[in-house]
Amino acid sequence: MRSKLDILLVNSMAPRQRIASDAALENSLATLRTYLEDKEFLVEIIDEQRISATEAGVPKWCLQLLQLIVRLQMKAYRKARYFWLVLMLIGWPIQALSMHYRNQYLSCKIDDIIQTLRDNNIHLLGIKVWYGDSFKWSKLLAAKVKAACPEVIIIAGGPQVKVYGEHIFHESDFDVAIMGPGEEILEKMIVLDRQVSSKSEFLHRFHAEIDPSRLVQSGIFQCMDGVDADQEHRYQPTIIPRYRAVDLEDKLLFHTLVDGFGCTWNKCNFCSHTRQAFYQPRPVQEIVKEFELMSRQGIGFFRFSSSETPVEHGKNIAQAILEKGLTVNYSMFIRAVKVTPEVYDAYCLLIQSGLRAVFMGGETGHDLINEKVMNKGIHKKELVDTITCIRLAATAVGKSCRIGLSLIYPTPVVDGVTLQDVFEENMRLIQETLPDTVIVNPPAVFPKTSWMNNANAFGFSITPDFVYNMMQYEYSTYKPVELWGNLGFSLQGKTTPEIIKETGRLRTAIAALGIPTDISDECLMMTEAIGYTTKADLLQFKSESLQDIMSGSNRYMREVIEKINTQGRHMANSKLNAR
Repeated sequence: MRSKLDILLVNSMAPRQRIASDAALENSLATLRTYLEDKEFLVEIIDEQRISATEAGVPKWCLQLLQLIVRLQMKAYRKARYFWLVLMLIGWPIQALSMHYRNQYLSCKIDDIIQTLRDNNIHLLGIKVWYGDSFKWSKLLAAKVKAACPEVIIIAGGPQVKVYGEHIFHESDFDVAIMGPGEEILEKMIVLDRQVSSKSEFLHRFHAEIDPSRLVQSGIFQCMDGVDADQEHRYQPTIIPRYRAVDLEDKLLFHTLVDGFGCTWNKCNFCSHTRQAFYQPRPVQEIVKEFELMSRQGIGFFRFSSSETPVEHGKNIAQAILEKGLTVNYSMFIRAVKVTPEVYDAYCLLIQSGLRAVFMGGETGHDLINEKVMNKGIHKKELVDTITCIRLAATAVGKSCRIGLSLIYPTPVVDGVTLQDVFEENMRLIQETLPDTVIVNPPAVFPKTSWMNNANAFGFSITPDFVYNMMQYEYSTYKPVELWGNLGFSLQGKTTPEIIKETGRLRTAIAALGIPTDISDECLMMTEAIGYTTKADLLQFKSESLQDIMSGSNRYMREVIEKINTQGRHMANSKLNAR
């Protein structure tokens, strides 16, 4: 019997929102669907990451009570610790009840997916897998599908696969995982599915004819042993997703746009992006075409996806935007560089074209630590000069470009350097640059990084189950240190709670300077566009959005997103000279 659908694609679900932009447009699944539909396959997407989804399944009275308790908890945490503990005890059963309702709802969603598979006789299920509770839900989905529909081939993809690779199969029922672009692999799988009569035959032929490994590496993930001299000839045009009306409903209308793949440096000791073999820019004409097509759908906000947009590539994109007369706002990840007049001119052009926020990985203000521990390839001078350059360019152009600086703290130290030395150099860097926000992350040890491969040399002690704990841990920088457990790793004698406490010490010192912490670049861009122009505005945004996240509510973010979407539609319908 021919299935009504060739493949079902599912975005994994979590009981709680993680960040303010969780409800953004789901570009990667839409890209897969677009590619496969162009090949005349039938594809559907189930994506519950929407604005209203955070409250689904929870009674209104429970949400309102949690909102009140969380508001009181946040006020009491730093000023009245004993009262905070009392509020935690009062709130705990309400939080547990809310999570019970949410998990019941998410379990029903699994039942709905299974029914869809049965009703449409679908043999292929693709799951976009995220970390933490989403990963737990994805594993539960896979297990229930395997039990109810044993002939369905279950395929994992997404961020969790790119970070953890083969570990994705530990105690899970995924049949295949795709690390990298999945369009061509899924096409081959659909064609093969039409030729076989059973799952066992499918898997046998898949490994014999398509890929011998359960972990399929594609794109710039597929040549880890070295870079082909002919790498440019492997480039395939990036698919521009076609969003359906349902894809835009109840969503934050900002689009993640692929500007390139990888990072030009690609040598940081801590970074999981080193799984990618090389950097590959995307042709500018493709990028501008995508801007144009998205604008026609009322989308005005964009985030570049690559882990670094090189200055020269960014300048070329900016020139094309200006030539086309597009009205867009976008954010991007950047790397500190040696500032020259050409770099300054490039940032002037970028900001004029719509660059409104950048995210810069500084890691630390201590040059020796950046060299010996991070292998970052930059010094404090480049960090300071690049931030100063962007500020001067924004002033010259008369437009805003907000700056987010990312740090890792605490960090491994070397002989002659204490943790306090690193702390003080971090504070000096922040005082010299005064970024709009600072994102402070504790050290994380990921597979296939130098920190993992040489853990002992860097002072990390890792238990055998550490990776599996991390994959399922619901990480939040705002979780009070009292609620963190020992995840199975320590740094130079510091346990996980002690590490998190030290991270909080730096975050508190930064906040004392009046600088908001841990606001993402896309939120910097979008809040600026709706008039949140001061640090006080950002601090309110952070506080109110955090209350939503902690209480499982969308009260505040629903209002903010409505303003953002209205502004985005207005921009998309405007001409550049009307700005």
